[in-house]
Amino acid sequence: MEAGYNVTLQRMLPLLSNFVADSEPSVRQTFVEQLWPLAQFLIEGGEPGYAELTNTFLPFTFELLVDKNVQVGISAVNTLTKLVELVRDEQVEPQLLNVVVTLAHDERAEDYRIVAAQLFNDLAPRFGEQRCLNTVIKEVEHLSTDTSFSVRRTVAGNLGKLMEVIGLQASVEKLLPIYLTLCKDDIWGVRKACVEHICDISKGITREVRKSTLVEMFQKLVEDPSRWVKVGLYQSLGGFIHTLDQEDIPTDLVKLFARMAPQDGAECDYSEYCAYSFPAVVAAVGKDRWNELEDAYVSLVKDVEWKVRRTLSYSLHEIGRVVGPDISERILTQAFDLFLHDLDEVKIGCVTHAAEFMACLSDSAIQKHLHSISALPQETENWRLRELIAQNLGRLAELVSPKVCKDLLQAPTIRLAEDQVADVRLAAYPSFGKVLKKLSEGEKNEQDELHTWLFNLLPKTPDDETKSHFQRRQMFVQIAGYCVLEGVMPDLFLEEFEKLTSDKVPNVRLVLAKVMTEHVLQKDSLKDNTKVGSIKTKLKDDNDKDVQYYNCE
Repeated sequence: MEAGYNVTLQRMLPLLSNFVADSEPSVRQTFVEQLWPLAQFLIEGGEPGYAELTNTFLPFTFELLVDKNVQVGISAVNTLTKLVELVRDEQVEPQLLNVVVTLAHDERAEDYRIVAAQLFNDLAPRFGEQRCLNTVIKEVEHLSTDTSFSVRRTVAGNLGKLMEVIGLQASVEKLLPIYLTLCKDDIWGVRKACVEHICDISKGITREVRKSTLVEMFQKLVEDPSRWVKVGLYQSLGGFIHTLDQEDIPTDLVKLFARMAPQDGAECDYSEYCAYSFPAVVAAVGKDRWNELEDAYVSLVKDVEWKVRRTLSYSLHEIGRVVGPDISERILTQAFDLFLHDLDEVKIGCVTHAAEFMACLSDSAIQKHLHSISALPQETENWRLRELIAQNLGRLAELVSPKVCKDLLQAPTIRLAEDQVADVRLAAYPSFGKVLKKLSEGEKNEQDELHTWLFNLLPKTPDDETKSHFQRRQMFVQIAGYCVLEGVMPDLFLEEFEKLTSDKVPNVRLVLAKVMTEHVLQKDSLKDNTKVGSIKTKLKDDNDKDVQYYNCE
């Protein structure tokens, strides 16, 4: 605050009331968003600043909570949840709780009571367990019977944090009955809010009640006459199943989830929700119950909607970790191969987690399906996809033998390092180091091609240096830096680095200085290396200021 503390108190604060009543919603929204940093600044000054928090900032924020503009109200809620952390404990009740209770009984407009229903939940951690037990629960119960369905709907969707604060047993005794009553509300919007937030309720009650009372209520809501309640229910089904312990998951719920997948090739309204929740449901039911989900998964893999297939492509590795190599190789690898020949949006999911998925397979299966990945750079014109492949080749190399690495990964590594798009080349450099490391673990001839290609970037004679492009030498330095970081032939690369300290092009020496700082000097084993010391000294004495700067970083 450049105006200073006293000037802010005396001259700025009196102006704030103008912003609360400003005719422009964007002004009111910006104003309420600034109250939090301003309050932090003032409180650092002691009691006068704290007085402004309680007498000015909190009232302004409460006023804007019920602003006619929705975005202003949302920003006010966000600000209030931060401001309450600054309120002293002895003033939580008079400054916060009592104000929210007053809103809960305000009959002028339902907006006040809607905000109160939300705040009882959002501010529950600040109210604390005793205040919630003594006051908040009673007020929430009162709001749950409000004549406005919007208020009741807000109560249904705002019980989770309150449950966390009062504990499992109190939640079962005090809040679960409120929730179960709202599940039977005459208005479908209230019931929809109940099913949309059933996961919060499930996490907040005891296991015994969860697997009996709550599961029973969920199964009743499956038969709800409202289509919108059913939509909300299916959206929440996967997450709800995930909150149950494995042995507590009824077969009926798993069957219901499986029916969300397309049946007999027909389109289904719930396919996307099913695909999104599939890894969570598999994790919950476990490998032994995969047979209950397999048909649904196979159906989703062939769904006509590409967003469904894309979602599945991103979660192959998560499912593979649960079901193990046998099921992964029988079912998931088929999906993997299909997705790699799908739209780019779907391919990206496979490539992003290719290494994690391959780690779920046996060595022979890895080798078989690595062919598809290694062929992709030549098959696609999408440079972002090539960049993603370049980023992942190194991690794939760590999963295979040196021979397989040479046969399947060496060529695409070189190709991507030579790519016409700079971002792709840069992404390939770290992978180059990992691939060369893997090749160095095998026979010497297995690394010859990659090694030869890399050193061919350097001029063979002083005359060649004049003719060759300096960017090739920059490329060598960058790739070699990653090789040194991986512990591959550090002495050989440091020898070349020392020669390059006298390169005629400053930008080559600049890249060398960066690589020395960011890679070489990060290895403790090389910090006292004689060649490293010599290189640093020469770069320190370089006549280019940028080279000197990066060498000192």
